[in-house]
Amino acid sequence: GIALRELGGGWTLASVPEAEEAARRLFSRPRIATLTPAQAETLAIVAYLQPISRPEITRIRGVSADSATATLLERTLIEESGHSQFGAVLYRTTTQFLKLFGLRDLDELPDVARWDPSPEEQAELRERLLRAGEARAG
Repeated sequence: GIALRELGGGWTLASVPEAEEAARRLFSRPRIATLTPAQAETLAIVAYLQPISRPEITRIRGVSADSATATLLERTLIEESGHSQFGAVLYRTTTQFLKLFGLRDLDELPDVARWDPSPEEQAELRERLLRAGEARAG
């Protein structure tokens, strides 16, 4: 069903005319729009702290999570997973989330400790930044 064709000064793979309809069906899957920074941040919070409520997400982010949560629900990246003891809806990630990020399960999420510097690393980084600032000013 695939043919090598010369096109525009180069070569390309194309479907043969008999297989064009099948190729169109195969490759016409809807594309998922990229996530905004707010949506990505909200999704990361849900992924690492699930089950979690919208008020908790808002408290962590420091801004409302309503819009981002609604979009993630609409895209089926998160879903409701019950209610907290205070009656707030709890959210968790979905199978669609795992598929989108190529994970078998949540244990494959990257370890957040890789991005959370120890107190010693923080002090060293602070010192390096201060020296760099002094060198630039001097």
